[in-house]
Amino acid sequence: MAITKDQFIQDAADEITNYPTLAKRFQIGDPLITQGLASMAAMLAQLSAQVEITTGEVYLKARDVTVLADASVKGVLPFGRPCIAGISVKNDGTKVLKILTGRVLRDQNGRMWRVTTGAQVAVGESASIVARQVELRTVTHTVAQNQPFYTIDLAEPQIGHIAEVSVTGWDYAPEFCNVLDGDQIYHIHTDENQVIGLVFGVSGLSGMQPAVGTKINISIYDTEGDISPTVGMAFYFEYTDATEKATMLLSEVTQVGEAPMDIPTMRESCSFPGIYSENAVYLSNFDFLVRKKLGAITFLSVWNERKEEQVREPGIDNINRLYVSVVKEGVTQAALQTEITFIITTADNSYRITFVAAIEKHVPLKLTLYVPSTYDSAAIKQAVRALILDNYGRTSEWAKRGEAKMLKKDIYDLLRQNVPALTQRVADISVDLIGDDTADLPEHFRYVTEESLEVLTETAN
Repeated sequence: MAITKDQFIQDAADEITNYPTLAKRFQIGDPLITQGLASMAAMLAQLSAQVEITTGEVYLKARDVTVLADASVKGVLPFGRPCIAGISVKNDGTKVLKILTGRVLRDQNGRMWRVTTGAQVAVGESASIVARQVELRTVTHTVAQNQPFYTIDLAEPQIGHIAEVSVTGWDYAPEFCNVLDGDQIYHIHTDENQVIGLVFGVSGLSGMQPAVGTKINISIYDTEGDISPTVGMAFYFEYTDATEKATMLLSEVTQVGEAPMDIPTMRESCSFPGIYSENAVYLSNFDFLVRKKLGAITFLSVWNERKEEQVREPGIDNINRLYVSVVKEGVTQAALQTEITFIITTADNSYRITFVAAIEKHVPLKLTLYVPSTYDSAAIKQAVRALILDNYGRTSEWAKRGEAKMLKKDIYDLLRQNVPALTQRVADISVDLIGDDTADLPEHFRYVTEESLEVLTETAN
């Protein structure tokens, strides 16, 4: 337990009795003595708190820098996710309008987009295209030294976040898995400061070590991330000629833009025991893999045939099948399922994937608080309700994981650490009712609501 400032001052007061002259000055409150001791006690208390946190840091990951370091080890990259939109195009010109993949558009706010699915639009006709909100910048790096695992750090964009990186002539191989000597590959990593770097191989061992003077061409796609385009927003071509006349309006957002994963989401995503590789040979947790790639989600549960046959009838069709139940705001279900299928099959294409619709389930929870009469019970009740809904509500980190268990000890710790009235000696907490977890299914999206939460207060004796 961390030692407080008052405890350090008390220890100093006990020790100062060995020095009568100083003890008299301390007793009368001489600021030359008391202020110095108070300053040192405050610094020691802060140090004691840090030591206390560090002791359990390997299990709790309480500090943000530890979460970031853990995420870097597990390969969680701070990439933004670009907004993807469907755009309706009407050809107002006098000849066929050809919109090719990669063509640059701008929206009415000046943001840059790139076409991912083009179209040919006849005169007077309309068609649909798909575009991503990304901007391309290229960097040519000259290798300065002959160094194993040569690393190139990437500069952050002036606006937004890095969304995607590629190197001309080199292939991306996460964690150097299945890489032979001489292969032109690179790995992408990040550190606790979220600086993204490209790491190249070692000649004679794994991959290829770039020679001094080699020019490496890097393409970086940047995105503004969290934007809110509305249906009907106008677009225009970045470059065009006089014969091209088109009216382009946003018709559908298939994926909203997102900033890189925040600390709370990262803490939850990296809470899985051990380190899981993206390679099929070493992969042992598809839930972690999907969370790592998808970023912020509302709910995700991934389970295999063994778990499926524990809750439903067994069958031959369950063999070698993965089941996925997912909810993510701001993206169409079809696009979401396509992305998850790609993530899983890239790691291991031997699995068959079945998507199961999530079923939202409200968890009943009844709390009885025994509060000293000197405290405002109504204010405490409101504080507890807000605390429970924040930690176990629909948008909480707890609710995002399938089959998450609500433990009484966690509720006790949560309330005692955040509600001062409940730390008093006569105060107490009773968790009288928690939903029946035995009836839960893997696809149940469970959370506490205003209606399912009951908080009662009584006067502590």
